Amino acid sequence: MLRRILDFQLSLTEKDKPLHKLRPLVTAVDTFLYEAPINTTKGPHIRDAIDLKRWMIMVVFALIPCILVAIWNTGVQQLVYSSADFRLMDEYLTAATSWEGYWQFVAKNDRYLTILKEGLLMFLPVVIISYAVGGLWEALFAVIRGHEISEGFLVTGILYALILPPTIPYWMVAVGVSVGIVLSKEVFGGSGMNIVNPALACRAFLFFTFPAKMSGNVWAGSNPTVVRESLVKMNQDAHKTALDSYTQASPLTKFNISSEIKRVHVDAIASNTLGKEVNNYAQVHSHFDQWNQTGGHQATLGELSQEQLRTFVTTPVAESGLGLSPGSYEDAYNFSRLNYGVGHDNDWNFFLGDRVGSMGETSILACLLGAFILIYTGVGSWRTMVAMGLGAYLTALCFEWGSKFFGADPSFNPAIYAFPAHRHLLLGGLAFGAVFMATDPVSSPAINLAKWIYGIFCGVLTIVIREINPAYPEGVMLAILIGNVFAPLFDYYAALNFRKRSVSYGRAPSPT
Repeated sequence: MLRRILDFQLSLTEKDKPLHKLRPLVTAVDTFLYEAPINTTKGPHIRDAIDLKRWMIMVVFALIPCILVAIWNTGVQQLVYSSADFRLMDEYLTAATSWEGYWQFVAKNDRYLTILKEGLLMFLPVVIISYAVGGLWEALFAVIRGHEISEGFLVTGILYALILPPTIPYWMVAVGVSVGIVLSKEVFGGSGMNIVNPALACRAFLFFTFPAKMSGNVWAGSNPTVVRESLVKMNQDAHKTALDSYTQASPLTKFNISSEIKRVHVDAIASNTLGKEVNNYAQVHSHFDQWNQTGGHQATLGELSQEQLRTFVTTPVAESGLGLSPGSYEDAYNFSRLNYGVGHDNDWNFFLGDRVGSMGETSILACLLGAFILIYTGVGSWRTMVAMGLGAYLTALCFEWGSKFFGADPSFNPAIYAFPAHRHLLLGGLAFGAVFMATDPVSSPAINLAKWIYGIFCGVLTIVIREINPAYPEGVMLAILIGNVFAPLFDYYAALNFRKRSVSYGRAPSPT
């Protein structure tokens, strides 16, 4: 019956019929419900007989783990951060230090039902708006140009939603997807012709046009005003100080510190919790002994009160202190906890996705599951994924080692450069970008050698932006967009290198 109805609708849009201009809309519904009548035969994103719809559907399937985590984690953050109840916040932070404790927390009083409800209420409207508005533009351009609606937006629409903060206003979702789709794809000729990733182009437009809504404390709950008021009440009720207060700052916000904060400052603060396990403990202890003797403090390193610790770190060097300006102490304190994974900022929480951030990019595990699906089906390039991760890790390792071994006194090198290399892979959207964004088959290279170069390039640039740019702590978006622009050049020189090798070995170069 459905097939007959669709055939009838198609007959009304045949050539020379009054509704012929609307044929792309009818064929879009037909190919969504049934297999495409013909396979895609052209386009830089297709290498064999598989049709584009099936290709894109596999990417959507690979995104399911990230979608589930997006719904769940945004629901958890909404439940806790909007509650205005410091007891609930304390219970959550304590429970999140262990696997069993976390699940006991969400199961208590059927909280998981509220979590799922709140998560769906935040995530689904963004997805619906993304598909509706973006699909409208796709349909409009298809009708004007007289071609079928591309299935590529099946992926772009969901990717765009996953890289947005949960507090994003709905009208901004519509504006971002409109400008991004039109300027990054349709003006170049539609799917298969774009030179940059459309989903990242949508987010880049929002980031530079509405930075206050796309960065800062926008990562928890659905309403930033409500969350802000909730946190103020919780801190007041719990009598929290600025150092131990509840905050919705993301890990990257804590990471983004000034170069005035040195390694020795961070290590000194961490030594009060971790003792001799911190780096530069000998230097910290040496400075502390001088400060203790000079000021007659009679204190013990590792057992300092918060006021004693602040005084030691912020006392001028000339007076045997560590010389950090008092205004930077809070940033140094938060960075030290992030640097050493103290409390909720531990590696397991970052890996599993129990942290604030863009809705779909918080869980490294979910990204890895998606990567396995893409690699197993041959849809995503493992070379690009591995190369980007490798480039990011080695670059971060160079910064880390350089900060420890170069300089007159390495302990006074900027602390941000000494951030553990492996933790860079857990922060922000690096994993999500490497798996789902950098591997976009249209805007990334096609030749294997070029994929390695492209991935390493994106990884290196990501860390360089993170470490050096003080105004923009996350470099994944810009790194991939810049990599997209250079992708044809990487393909060109990779192909040129292949031809030279073929000639040197006495073989005729392949046209592909």
